[in-house]
Amino acid sequence: MVMTLEIQDITEETIGFVSKVKLSDLQNQDTWKKLVVMVKIQPDDDILPVRMDYKGNNTGFNVGINYLSSNSEMWYSLPDVIGSYLLTGKAPKIIEAVKFVPKGAQKGLRKSGVLGIDIDPLKDNVVQVLVEERQKIKEKLKKTDKNAPELQHLSSRAQAIKILVNALSYGIFIELNPEDKKSEFQVYGLDNFVTKENRFEKSGKYFHPLLAVMITSGARLFLTMAEARLKELGAIHAYMDTDSVFVPPDKAQELAEFFQPLNPYNMDIPLLKPEKKDLWFYGIASKRYALYYYENGKIKFMEDERSYKLHGLGHLTNPFPNSVEDWQAEIWQDILKLHYRLITERDIEEKYSNLYAISQLTVSTSIVLSRFKKLNERKPWKEQIKPFNFFLVSFQVIIEDDKAVKPLAPFTKDYQKIVYEPFIDYDSGEVKEGSQYFKPLSRTILHYVEHMENKFDGDIGVLKRKHIQAEGLVYIGKEANNIEDQPLDVIGAQVFVNEEEIKQKILGLTPEEARKLGVKHRSTLKRMKDRIMKDGKISLDTKEVKKLLNRI
Repeated sequence: MVMTLEIQDITEETIGFVSKVKLSDLQNQDTWKKLVVMVKIQPDDDILPVRMDYKGNNTGFNVGINYLSSNSEMWYSLPDVIGSYLLTGKAPKIIEAVKFVPKGAQKGLRKSGVLGIDIDPLKDNVVQVLVEERQKIKEKLKKTDKNAPELQHLSSRAQAIKILVNALSYGIFIELNPEDKKSEFQVYGLDNFVTKENRFEKSGKYFHPLLAVMITSGARLFLTMAEARLKELGAIHAYMDTDSVFVPPDKAQELAEFFQPLNPYNMDIPLLKPEKKDLWFYGIASKRYALYYYENGKIKFMEDERSYKLHGLGHLTNPFPNSVEDWQAEIWQDILKLHYRLITERDIEEKYSNLYAISQLTVSTSIVLSRFKKLNERKPWKEQIKPFNFFLVSFQVIIEDDKAVKPLAPFTKDYQKIVYEPFIDYDSGEVKEGSQYFKPLSRTILHYVEHMENKFDGDIGVLKRKHIQAEGLVYIGKEANNIEDQPLDVIGAQVFVNEEEIKQKILGLTPEEARKLGVKHRSTLKRMKDRIMKDGKISLDTKEVKKLLNRI
């Protein structure tokens, strides 16, 4: 039998289900089997995942769970729609609901052994089998002597299974590979249009966006259930992050027990378990936080594991002499001391005044390699910078000729040394020199502390969800996944541009509206309109058109 995916219209059934669903219903595993549904809704102050440019400076799109209203109909997964109902008590307006039901079996499936574990894909859930096997190994490890010869083998086997499960769990279903050059192709969404301004993104071998959507939305519903349950218990959470919830200590066990009926395994594996008990939480923004002990004016981190996040700092090289091994902990200590007023900003500036923010990256693209052309000239091959070599980069602080200078330098283990030697400017390729081009580490740390959580309202204490009125929709492609290049500002999700829609919006602009969008001169707007009317064309790469693209 060939596998097919049957599509069923269950609009009326879904409207009734959402309006009556209770938090306790979601403790039933059978309920979750009914959630493989996509729902078209008319958002009206519903709490939903909203991807947008929250900073408002065209630096990227992030997802925040916020109140959303829109005149446009939008598709969301059923888990997200249920999540909104749990938090607001109001069922979103459902226009259409479509259920996906697999029929038959995929051709070519056969029994196989994975790490010595027999798996029959016709009847086994591969993730379940592997997780249960890893749990058995972990139980063996608890009983194994630390000096036993099999200890390393068991540990390596458990780690291998963990890596394999993670590899099977999400990324392969959403793999997209952008082509190098722009081409003409059709873009499909709520609307469909032709673009010539983008690179086609070829789907990976196991690409299946429905699976990917259900994995992520299911995880969001899990966290929403935690938020709703805490609300029932008269408490709130400090932070949530994919697979963890930071809650008042007296609520931790009760919350963990609430989720245990959803355990899909044939053994007692806790879905949530109390960890990192009785710690203080200090949060700056998403993925920028520390868990610590604070007593008698002394700050201590956990001894057995790192209890602070390095997002925003982890890319930096060690600025201290080799004697400071855990230098990120040193910086976090100073951030917390600043919070408790044990030190001042002046102390931070003085301590880090002669140190600079420098990152180690890899020559992973031809674009980056080409920047080292001048440095490589007249050098023997063995001394040249080659593909996949390391190099060092600092952060732009000076603008010259309307462009930021971004220092690139050959790799050395004495990271701070490059501040006082010639370097290559990433954009111009010119050789420059001077410490004034490098960002002081003190400024990086103070900027890190001041980083706003732009996805929510508020700055201190419990933040509140934003109320967003969506005036339009933007289609984006694969998001930046090469974190190495981020300090260079050379990547980001491509936006698929509906050129015809843009032209119509420009033709409809008044000079006053254009001024508010950044086009100051009436004559500039007129030239745009004249070209559209005459040739039916518009250049999307000009400075003034880009202003409109970012705001329309």
